[in-house]
Order: sequence, then C-alpha cells, then structure tokens
Amino acid sequence: MKNLVLILVFTAMLPLLSMAQSTVLQSDDGPVDSLPKMKVLVVPFHQLRYYFSDCDKQVGGASKIEQRDLRKAYQLGFDYATEATMEKRYAPINLAQMKDSIDVAALDEFYENVSYAYETPTREMNKKQAEMMKTMKERWKSIGSNEKKQTLNEMESYVTVDAKDEQYMRLNWKNPDFLQKLNTMYQPDYIVTINQFEIKTDYQHCIDRDLHKYARQIKIHYNVFRPDGKQIYGDVISARYNNTTDDVNQIIQDNFGFLSDYVTQSLPGRK
Repeated sequence: MKNLVLILVFTAMLPLLSMAQSTVLQSDDGPVDSLPKMKVLVVPFHQLRYYFSDCDKQVGGASKIEQRDLRKAYQLGFDYATEATMEKRYAPINLAQMKDSIDVAALDEFYENVSYAYETPTREMNKKQAEMMKTMKERWKSIGSNEKKQTLNEMESYVTVDAKDEQYMRLNWKNPDFLQKLNTMYQPDYIVTINQFEIKTDYQHCIDRDLHKYARQIKIHYNVFRPDGKQIYGDVISARYNNTTDDVNQIIQDNFGFLSDYVTQSLPGRK
C-alpha cells in the first residue's frame, strides 16, 4: 500500500513537471545545431547519506506521503527537471532512472567509489552566473502569472548563488579504475554529480511571526566533471520559498525548474 501511495504521488507529479517544462524549464537559446548531442551522465544525490531536511513531517503530512518517501519524490522531481533542461542541447543519462540491472549496480558501485568533502565553490564564472540569474528571472516574470510574480517580488533573491565564502559539498573520485569503467559503459562527454540536497527553514528571517511564516531554503550541491575526472565546475545553488507551501508537488514545480536550469547552464558548450 505504501508503494502504491508513492507511485500515485509520482504519477501526480508528472503533469506539474510537464507544465513547468513548458514555461520555466525551457529556455530560448536560439537554433539548435544538427550535430549529435553531447552525452551528460547525471548521478543523483544519495538518498540516505546526503539528504537533509527539517520539514519532512510537515511536507509529508500535507502531501499524504510517508516521510521516508519524500527524499525519493525530491530525487525523482529533480531528475525530471534536470532532464527537461538538458535535453534541448545535450543527451542526458540519469543513473537513477535507468531500468537495467547493470545500471542499478553501477549506481550502487558509484557511491562506493567516491567520497565527499566540504570545499570552497569555484567562482570563476561570476559574470556568467550573473547573466544566468538575470535570464532565469526574466523568463520567470514573463510567464504571466500574477501569483508567481508576487512570489518573486516577496522573495527578492528567489534563486541565489552566494558570493560569500560559503562551502559546498564536493565529490572526489577515489578510484580511477571505476571512473574508467563508467566511461567505458556510458561514454559521456561530461559528468554531472548532484552531491547533496537540503531543505532548511530559515528561522532567522521571519516573514510573519504571528502566522509562523518563514522562508525555507532548498540547496543543491553539485559538480561538473570531464570524463577524466577533472573538475570543470563546483557550486551550491539555492532557492527560497514560503514555508506555508507544504505540498511536495508544488515545491517541486515552483523551485526545481530554476535549480536544474542553473546546473545545466554550468555545462560548457560543444568541445
């Protein structure tokens, strides 16, 4: 029965994600060339080790989903959002969404052959970051929804990249042999790893204390690597939303498009 509930929740998410793809997720980047798309291997965050949330009880209750299943819902939601943003110019391959038993084993083996540690984000793309944020916010404003525009105005920095010395969770390759095996199996042009997923309530910034309204912050820690394991980019991207939104579908629809869009734009162009 619990698995049935989870399946129903995921099924209910699909139209919301499709709607998001037709608005926020799809950017107008000009004509797409006719050359084969570069392959991007996407590895999701580990649902047990690198998932942190202080509001699963509230969101689980409002969404009628078991708290332990929320992390799966968030992972699936971000997988769909990332695929939607990447597929215009890249050919994404998500290890968590592959059905073959070989791919399932590869994902388990992946987690065994990497390590994680906090490091300072790369900040070499500050100019590009500023342009990314401007483009995404303009796209958001152009949707035409008064409710969404009001949300954007209330949350002044709806999606942010902190210029401070904030640390992010970086992935490190422990085993070169496994990396070579991964390349042999999937032959990616780039590898994107989602290292850590967080949702935390920001009690320092109260929106309405009487109504217990606070901002929540979603954080995605990620890396972009070349196939040889050399890091191209590493960062943490965040989105703020009102804690009165406790429906998991709404949280995914309103936030994951921006977050996955930024991750996608961190990828280089054609080699």
